[in-house]
Amino acid sequence: MTAAALWLVTAAFWAGCLLPGDWRLAVAGCVAAAAAGVVRAAPARLSVLVAGVALIASGVTGARVMLLSSGPLAELASRGGVGAMEAFVATDARPSDAGAWYLVRVTQVDGMPVGRRALLRVAHTEDAPPLGATVRFSASAQPVEEGGFDDHLRRLHVAAVLTPAGDVAVVRPPPSPLVATNTVRERVRAAAWARLPADQAALLSGLVTGDTLGLSEAAEDHMLASGLTHLVAVSGSNVALVLAGAIGAAATVGLGARGRRRVAVAALVWFAVLVRGEPSVLRATVMALLVLAAQASGRGRDSRHVLGAAALLLLVVDPFLAAQLGFVLSVLATAGVLVAGPVIAQRVPLPKPVATLVGATVGAQLGVAPVLIATEGGLPLGALPANLVAVPAAAAASAVGVVAAVVAQVWVPAGGVIAALARPATATVLWAGTTFADAPALTPGMLISPAAVALAVVVVLQRRRRFAAAGSVALVALVATCGPWARPPAVDQLQVTALSVGQGDALLVEVPAVQPGDAPARMLVDGGPDQQLAATLLRRRGIRYLDAVAVSHPHADHTDGLPAVLSRIPAGALLVGPDPPRDLDGVAASATATEAVAVQRGVPVVRLSAGQQFVLGSAVVQVLSPPADGTLGREPNDNSLVLRVVSPDGALLLTGDAEEGAQRRLLARPDLLRADTIKVPHHGGNTNTTGFFDAVGAHTAVIGVGADNGYGHPHPDVLDALAGATIVRTDTDGTVTVPVSAGASAGSPGP
Repeated sequence: MTAAALWLVTAAFWAGCLLPGDWRLAVAGCVAAAAAGVVRAAPARLSVLVAGVALIASGVTGARVMLLSSGPLAELASRGGVGAMEAFVATDARPSDAGAWYLVRVTQVDGMPVGRRALLRVAHTEDAPPLGATVRFSASAQPVEEGGFDDHLRRLHVAAVLTPAGDVAVVRPPPSPLVATNTVRERVRAAAWARLPADQAALLSGLVTGDTLGLSEAAEDHMLASGLTHLVAVSGSNVALVLAGAIGAAATVGLGARGRRRVAVAALVWFAVLVRGEPSVLRATVMALLVLAAQASGRGRDSRHVLGAAALLLLVVDPFLAAQLGFVLSVLATAGVLVAGPVIAQRVPLPKPVATLVGATVGAQLGVAPVLIATEGGLPLGALPANLVAVPAAAAASAVGVVAAVVAQVWVPAGGVIAALARPATATVLWAGTTFADAPALTPGMLISPAAVALAVVVVLQRRRRFAAAGSVALVALVATCGPWARPPAVDQLQVTALSVGQGDALLVEVPAVQPGDAPARMLVDGGPDQQLAATLLRRRGIRYLDAVAVSHPHADHTDGLPAVLSRIPAGALLVGPDPPRDLDGVAASATATEAVAVQRGVPVVRLSAGQQFVLGSAVVQVLSPPADGTLGREPNDNSLVLRVVSPDGALLLTGDAEEGAQRRLLARPDLLRADTIKVPHHGGNTNTTGFFDAVGAHTAVIGVGADNGYGHPHPDVLDALAGATIVRTDTDGTVTVPVSAGASAGSPGP
């Protein structure tokens, strides 16, 4: 099979994994694939095979999804109660904004066999049992919901979230191979931390074993925003080093070709366990194993064939990988390096090592560009210069780190001395992440902008003048990359920007300053469901300070992004409702974490209730709800902060997710509800009391809502109720800025 045909089959299987259907589709797909063997014409045979493969993938993935919601664990989650469980610890503990979490494979619930993954939370990473241990405990179970972090859990085969009712007891320690990997990781970490600053130590450990525990949230955010996280996602280069080392060691002791291959396979499998089987290392490991198999059979090994076969094999084993961004980017980046990298390197008039680096870096960025452009954050334009700086530095640090890791297994202090030699290289990587983190992102709208059209025309006209075309591309990239250091646009009137953060809310309110020449006042209300997106979008807009950050209510689709915002952007105050999170029902962990981060950063936490007001620039913000007496109950939506921003330009009403109970109370003072622009409650959900929108009388309505959400938001009845207003929606309009003034209606797309 040609490389093109193999990739077509792989793409068909991948698409089927992303569209899970009835399990019977797999049977139909097998029939179609078998029928392809009797079709004589090659194009028709390939078409039938591709269709059959897609059906097989859809049916198999659908069956896997169905299995997650069946069995004793799912039944316990649906009916409630507590069950006695035995489980195998499947992952190391991972830190989060709300403590730490780890995954277990539950083998028994009340004596019945299960075989499903579940999540457990602990206060600190050190409180979790070691990877590979068998544990017993009693726990209640909750189903995995839709949206936000729960979607990520589904892709990890998690069937339920467990809350232990007591201690988690280790009844059987991890097997010896896993204990060995734990020891290796601990010694590498100890050596790195012995003589390096915290972020550099965590980075060096991550470069060698993928263990970034201890990397500060700010450094992690910067690397993510500048496209450098792949450096600590152990993959191809690390696997190549392990493969070369294993084969070299085997040859040194006199093993033949077959013996060397066996040692190499064992080393690759052990290394995959050491770095905890992240998608990128799985892809690289399977590619290496396929190359070894090709050598053993005497066949050729075209890298494009190997990559396609590795991706297909991994998807067959785990169809849920198809939706994991790490796996998608790893495959596409590798494809870009293999296909586009050599072509680009040949055309770069630089010394060969530099040209190869440029070709590989640009090829990887071209490979991942289609996916990143389609995501909410877009393709970071700072990723290319950041990688050109960081990749050589990371390679140098990795080389030092590997030597330090080997020495540390014998004597940790000596490994620490060697690790200290990586300080200049690790500092360079972190500098690149910080410097290019705030570069703008390429979005679909920019591809059809006048600047993009002009650039395309120049490239076409100068296609025979390679340097002129390359210079044009470089000039546009330089201007775009320098954008983040420019000041944000001037604020001439009260305006609200709805950030496109998916199924959730994140609203930036900007108010002109009282005195000409002073900075405008800015307040962020909520941070959306994505942990990083709101902070990234604000930084790309040039926002370096927020006068206030307000939490409308403690639900994840409003608070998951706020800890990162407070970590990355200085703020004058954190505004919350009158009740601490513990006094309400169904509070998101990120809501508690938001207040904790504020305290750590020295940001005052101010509790607001109905009847209060405060000044924001040239505007006054009135707090309309909730009341301080708790008469709205414990439901977070009804206890949403409802804020009315009044300025000489007009009035803006921010409603959070306030529902009928809160709205009926607000209607007792309709004079306080009048506004020119309203943030529609609850993402356009049909949870409004009769007459509420009429009492507000807004001519512009802003709805923060995710595309193709499973809630049916915004509801048709709500849209009908807003028929007289101009409606702005983040699912169709993206990030949009709306000026607030009497009679104004149109919003402008945000950057």
